[in-house]
Amino acid sequence: MMRPAVRADPLPRARSSWTIVRRQFMKSRLGVLGLAVLSVLVVVALLAPLLANDVPIVARYQGSLCFPAFPTYLDSFPLPGVVVDWLRRLRIGDGNPFSDFYPELGRKSWKETIATDWDPSRGDWYIAPPIFSGYREINAFKLRPLETTRWGPAPDQVETHLLGTDGQGRDVLARLIHGTIVSLSVGVVAVSIYVIIGVVLGLIAGYAGGWIDTVLSRITEVVMCFPTFFLIITMIAFLPKSIYTIMLVIGLTRWTAIFRLMRGEVLRVKTLEYCDASRALGAPPRRVMFRHILPNAIQPVFVTATFGVAAAVLTENALSFLGFGVVPPTASWGEIVAQGREFVGEGLFYLAWAPGLAIFITVTSFNLVGQALRDAMDPRLRT
Repeated sequence: MMRPAVRADPLPRARSSWTIVRRQFMKSRLGVLGLAVLSVLVVVALLAPLLANDVPIVARYQGSLCFPAFPTYLDSFPLPGVVVDWLRRLRIGDGNPFSDFYPELGRKSWKETIATDWDPSRGDWYIAPPIFSGYREINAFKLRPLETTRWGPAPDQVETHLLGTDGQGRDVLARLIHGTIVSLSVGVVAVSIYVIIGVVLGLIAGYAGGWIDTVLSRITEVVMCFPTFFLIITMIAFLPKSIYTIMLVIGLTRWTAIFRLMRGEVLRVKTLEYCDASRALGAPPRRVMFRHILPNAIQPVFVTATFGVAAAVLTENALSFLGFGVVPPTASWGEIVAQGREFVGEGLFYLAWAPGLAIFITVTSFNLVGQALRDAMDPRLRT
């Protein structure tokens, strides 16, 4: 009688390095907390025009269905002109929510129309944002911050500002929500710019060596000699003030740390055995650089980039606080702090503390995520 063949157990699948990093990252409670807070901030930024606006999200007025809040996305987000034109040409259902179509309101605003001309009996209805105030809307009836004020010709319509208004009568909470767009956009875009510059130059310098490495290293040392913040202020003084200028200037002045880190990693990786084997098999330099060196040298860059986003957010708000940032009435947390400090002596300290707390929470969350990511990528700390 023949014995049944014993089936060997399959070998366990090897886990990728990113899987190991993700599992190690999830063990850090502070890192997960920071990531959760950043996720909430991203959702708030993406939904800002639907959370705080002086126009309804969707309305039916005089038989016309329209989406008044959606076109404000084109003004609230720093979108390229090509994207704006494409969104305006969209056709979704019976109409385009990003178009400029509105029912005939005359010279009245949506709030005034709702207060005076709204007639539910003919089918008029609307869905208002949770905060029915725009970040640019100036309350002409405002006397002091946090005072209950009125808008429109109807005296029974009362609008309450939960965090008060600034010195120009603009709702502070609405500007805080829209300021999330500016802070996250500047942080992510500016860091993306200098990460690309630093990675490309560091990869070229580390792999090519020779005079190319010498020239790029000397240029990096010259840029590092200048104080970064004052260099940014100097460049902004000669450029038009806009959110694009802030992104570009921060991106062009902070790439040196990424360059040095990437260059060092490339110098280490290119001497390993698998790179020598690839070159011995006749692989061209481009394949060696992008197929073997870059994927194994770029991991530490993500950690530095995470801390860099926090630094970029702090830089943008500092520039806005000093008056060198985005152009009002664009909402920025630094500009809100500058507006609120005028009323600190009157006991309205929260007008400055609320945006300051938002800056602190955002920067701290990015730093917690960066620290947890750094620990997760360190093989000496893996358990």
